[in-house]
Amino acid sequence: MKKSPLAQVKEEFGSKQELVSRLKPLLERNEGESDEAFDLRINTTSNRKLLRLWATEHAVKDGFGSREKLVDAIVQLKFGKSNADFAARLGTYSKARLLDLHRALSQKAA
Repeated sequence: MKKSPLAQVKEEFGSKQELVSRLKPLLERNEGESDEAFDLRINTTSNRKLLRLWATEHAVKDGFGSREKLVDAIVQLKFGKSNADFAARLGTYSKARLLDLHRALSQKAA
């Protein structure tokens, strides 16, 4: 039986606060968002979403190293060469959306 998000957080990180403290430096803040607003938003996020954010951040880090390298990999899969306009548009996408796009283009290429 699959564990609940709370059980997963407690097993892997000990507490929600530990997960939040490890995730905070990895996340990007909304434009113009204060530290207090960011802390409130992250601390009130559900365990399920925090786990999903953690998995996304590590998939980008482990698979590509950085967001920019992920964007470059997507551009190479799509065009086979660099395309600054498309890369600039991809720069506005979330990391989860970029991972999904890379997965789809990889499957299409195969």
